[in-house]
Amino acid sequence: MKLYFFGVVIFLFLNCKNENKSNNDNKQNKTEVLLIGTSHWNNYEKEGQDVAQTLEVDILSKDYQEEVDKISEAIKNFNPHKIFVEVRPESQYRLDSLYQLYINTDWGSEKRNEIFQLGFRTAKKLNHKRVYGIDYRGTQFPYDSVVTVMKNSGQESLIESLDDDMKYFEEASKQMVSQKKSLKEILHYYNSPEYRQINYGWYLNKINKGGDLNNNIGSFLTSEWIKRNVYSYGQIQKQMTASDKRIMVLMGAAHISVMESFIAYNPDWKVVELIDIID
Repeated sequence: MKLYFFGVVIFLFLNCKNENKSNNDNKQNKTEVLLIGTSHWNNYEKEGQDVAQTLEVDILSKDYQEEVDKISEAIKNFNPHKIFVEVRPESQYRLDSLYQLYINTDWGSEKRNEIFQLGFRTAKKLNHKRVYGIDYRGTQFPYDSVVTVMKNSGQESLIESLDDDMKYFEEASKQMVSQKKSLKEILHYYNSPEYRQINYGWYLNKINKGGDLNNNIGSFLTSEWIKRNVYSYGQIQKQMTASDKRIMVLMGAAHISVMESFIAYNPDWKVVELIDIID
């Protein structure tokens, strides 16, 4: 009986050990997804299309150019096998043409867009043949209509809360620009857990409540926002191959806030943050 008991114990021990080893192996074999959320550098000294109008750094200045190149080198060392950017798949042919211009001529060096400055720059260093577009625009964003419905529904305090959040984002960007924060500090802010929680929560916890019980326009806008991002996520999934062990996703920080939540439910992928790979 004692021999039988010890045999069972040893069997369970070895089985648990093998299971732990298997779990560790699975963790090591996960595809690493480098998420990089940015503001839109092309909006320097002009208004963008986002609800919150943030100030932008002069990304073409000498100091920021040195930082962009340093960050690009760090990403090169991470060695993503594919780079995905905020361009619609139906515009892939144009993206391919622009990338070929970028790698074969001097074109693009004076473009402020983060796709050129960081996406193309890094892809060229890695000798990538293309950069992949994943954005989806077949959605609606009726923000003005949501605010109107909120007013008609007596949700003035909710509107004030939305305005406060937008002022927070605008003031934060204004301070970073006026204080000449480093690009590393700025990107750390846009990719911080706090920023992602506030940004994604703006939709889920505030916009989603817009309207009375008979009007779901707030939920409609929220679902359209999530739809845009889940379609983009699907574009990434469909363009992955078994050999893609590391990838980079470069999009507006608000998109990355949502994208991170999708990846959290993918047992085969894990998020890598930019702050973890740069000095």
